[in-house]
This record gives sequence, C-alpha cells and structure tokens, in this order.
Amino acid sequence: MTASGPVVYVDACIFLEVLQQTHGQWRDSFKVLQAAERRDIRLLASRLLAVEVGRFRGDAGRTRVDQLVLQYLESVDTQWAEVDLLIARQARDLSWQFGIKSGADAIHLATAVRLRADFFMSRDGGFPYGQTVESTSVINPKIVWTPSLADAAVDNEPEPVSGDVASGSRASSSSP
Repeated sequence: MTASGPVVYVDACIFLEVLQQTHGQWRDSFKVLQAAERRDIRLLASRLLAVEVGRFRGDAGRTRVDQLVLQYLESVDTQWAEVDLLIARQARDLSWQFGIKSGADAIHLATAVRLRADFFMSRDGGFPYGQTVESTSVINPKIVWTPSLADAAVDNEPEPVSGDVASGSRASSSSP
C-alpha cells in the first residue's frame, strides 16, 4: 500500500527523541513515525539521516537503534535522496539565509525543500520555524494528518522508567 497524505521530512532529532524518550517531547515525535508506518504521511529522507540516526550512542543499544531505523525508515515507503551537488549548493544558500550553523541541518532542510516536502519537522535550534521555505513549512513535530485513535493512545503512554528504551521492554511492539 502506497503512503498518502502530506509529504514530511523528519530531522534526525525526531528519531533520537523516540530512542531516548526525551521527557515531554517524544510522544509527538513518535506520533509522526507511527503516522509514516500507517502510511498517513509520506516520508522523505536524505541518506545522511540514516547515518545520523544509525550512529546514535545513547542509552539504547545498537539492536534497538537498528530496529528503529528498519521499522521507520527502511520498512515504510520512504523516498530517499542522495546528497548531491544541487542539494549541497542549496544547503549552503539556506545556511546563509537562515543562519543555520550545522552543515548536516542545512543538508536536511535543503533536501526537504528540493524534494518539495509539505513539512520539515525538527526541534533543533537554528531552523526558521513558522516559516515556509519555497513550499516547505518548517515546524516542530505535530499532527499534520487526519488524527487517529493510535495518536490518542500515544498521549496515554507512561513516561519511561530508566532502562525501558535500552532493554526494549515496552509492552506493545509499536511502542518506542
């Protein structure tokens, strides 16, 4: 089944929030990933994203990181983009235009803009939140699809106990 709905580029921090279950933030990020899995949105991603998420060195072990990458990047209908000269040039221009300090962040936004994502979602500093760059709205993670009961269920998830994420002990197979 092909994904429908808005086209969304999620920054690496969204995946890291789910891995770390960052207090007060991971739920909205998890909703976005679940929406991609349900095909309520279509994901765009730069190959750089897979490297950034795949090299995570936090509390979650490599098995858990690989599971997240497989589940939400490789198993859903993600449209991948290579970092090419056009994206690199656009990243440089966006970096100057918006004062984006991180080259990787500029690459992510440039990829989203180049591939005409409807939304670019991140929480990292330095992005022009609330603005539209060409046709791409830059926002924090939020529901941009038709909400479902699964979205509401995420709001009822308890805050993680230390070690939950690393051990993969969440009850539901779709839980972070």
